Amino acid sequence: MTVRTTLQSSAKNSPPFAVESSHKTMHGRHAWVFLVALAGVFFGVLSAAQAVDVVTYHYDNLRTGWNSKESLLTPASIGGSNFGMIFMATLDAASAPQSLLATGVQVAGQGKHDVVYVATANNSIYGFDAVSGSPLVSVNLGAPPPKSAFPKAESSGILSTPVMDLKAHLIYVISCTYENSAVVYRLHALDIGTLQDAMPSQVVAGSALLDDGSAVQFQADVQRQRPALLEANGNIYAAFGSFGDLAEDVSRGWLLGWNAANLAPLAANQLTNHLTSSPGDCWHHGTGPCFLTSIWMSGFGPAADEHGNVYFVTANSDSGSYSPPDNIQESAVKVSGDLTQLLDYFTPREVDKWDTNDTDFGSGGITLLPKQSGKIPNLAVAAGKSGTMYLLNRDNMGKHRESPRSSGVAHVDIGGCWCGQSYFKGSDGIARIASGGGHKVEIWQVVASPQIGLKLEAVSAALPSGQDPGVITSVSSKGTTANTAIVWAVSRPLANHGSVTLFAINPADGSTLFSAPIGHWLKSDQNANLVPVVANGRVYVGVDKYLFAFGLGGGPVRAVASSDEEPRVESNEVHGTVVAIDGSSIILKTRSGRQVSVDRSYADKSDRSAPVFVGHAVGVDGYYDKAHTLHAKIIFRAKDSPAMWPTDK
Repeated sequence: MTVRTTLQSSAKNSPPFAVESSHKTMHGRHAWVFLVALAGVFFGVLSAAQAVDVVTYHYDNLRTGWNSKESLLTPASIGGSNFGMIFMATLDAASAPQSLLATGVQVAGQGKHDVVYVATANNSIYGFDAVSGSPLVSVNLGAPPPKSAFPKAESSGILSTPVMDLKAHLIYVISCTYENSAVVYRLHALDIGTLQDAMPSQVVAGSALLDDGSAVQFQADVQRQRPALLEANGNIYAAFGSFGDLAEDVSRGWLLGWNAANLAPLAANQLTNHLTSSPGDCWHHGTGPCFLTSIWMSGFGPAADEHGNVYFVTANSDSGSYSPPDNIQESAVKVSGDLTQLLDYFTPREVDKWDTNDTDFGSGGITLLPKQSGKIPNLAVAAGKSGTMYLLNRDNMGKHRESPRSSGVAHVDIGGCWCGQSYFKGSDGIARIASGGGHKVEIWQVVASPQIGLKLEAVSAALPSGQDPGVITSVSSKGTTANTAIVWAVSRPLANHGSVTLFAINPADGSTLFSAPIGHWLKSDQNANLVPVVANGRVYVGVDKYLFAFGLGGGPVRAVASSDEEPRVESNEVHGTVVAIDGSSIILKTRSGRQVSVDRSYADKSDRSAPVFVGHAVGVDGYYDKAHTLHAKIIFRAKDSPAMWPTDK
């Protein structure tokens, strides 16, 4: 986060201020004196404020999620009817990435503006006036691949949060397009005033050696670029995972890097899984090897410490294949900034168990804490699907210990975490973590003595979600001034095409300060990993086809219609809970209670089957035969809540 102090006009940055009842009864000199005095007070407030540029995911490279320069939004100021929607801007598709913000941007032909930037799954980037919502500049980087290229991946285009370099006047973004019948990722460096390429884009590519000395190539059609981009060490970094564990015999986890000045690829990269074979049949459905060890983190970005080392969390692979450094699944990982060295890692004891039942550690991101007082100054926190949040020593992460339980410095239960946490300090100087596991936000004190640990301080009311548990929190405050901190989160929808809800939570006691539904999320089987951005007295959230902005003096949220769902891949699509598995046959129970027999042999052979477990839901695209057996061409992940399932066809 870059912070600059600026004096700004009240018309540009102030919330609306009604004076009708006062100046209607005043005339001439008395009215003028009143308005001048009022303006003097107002400008005094604004001159004390600091204009904030949000240039990267979760505000900084530590991924703290804390804007400590917010002086306008406090628990007191947003109470009652003082806080609401300022504007709603239209997008061409869903916006999964976090919004970014730059103040005082010279926009081509339009003068200087504070600009909020939003990327969409249609490979579009928009720049809106951050105060009024007026469209200023936009670009489309090419049509995303057709659904046939990513069967049931349900989205392509820009999925990751870009990163801005204000000194270079650039915003870096990775698009996903279809060129000459091939899926292509491109790294772009766009001028922030025009959104045009400032230099030729770079096709994403990579090669690495496996444990037998053979080479493996990066394959764009089996790798999903979901984690936010990172700029550190003069480089741009991007991490890759899979499309819902499809093509598990090919897809692996990659961390790639490029020189930020010219987009030249770094000589080295980090491949998370170097194995040439797995111990046995793939844990999904017994048809062959699987590698994976994806980096996805629910969209959280890799982090970087003060020395330029890069951190991320990996997901599952084949059970029994854990073998660092060749395969570092289910681990919090630390690598050198030039990507040549695996420096350290932490793997929970349960790695093999988690691989068996798809309990990814990598479903959540890693947050690095600023230097702390005490005997372990360099700490980090990370959590995953198991619901355990680990407090780690960045200088000695612990690697893997089978017994006693490998727990890092400390660990606590927060609930299942398809989520990301934030860090902040209170007026008492104590460091705190705002976790978003389960269906709640929890505030944890970082205890320094007599033993370093985490102490629960406050718990929010339950947050709604029909998707997987967890939210990604962010925090705003006026430094460590008492009674200024607010925890922000966007909950996930309760039903297919359902609305998401913006929450403001008081970290002192967990009470809800504000909540409002803010538009819909079309992709019911893709989690709404949405991150609210808070800066300069406003809150920004991108959803399906809209960017919402909230602030003081705003009004009620305007109702919007849900988008039409995208066309199906096949003529028949069925969602249901798996009630039985027998070799290549599975039985689904649909929302109506009807049982459907599914032949999954083709989907298995073509690497188009996600994990299948009794008691959990999947969706199937395929066709019925005369015996009413559904032959699956694709088996994809579905939420366990039937309310999230689209209408069967």
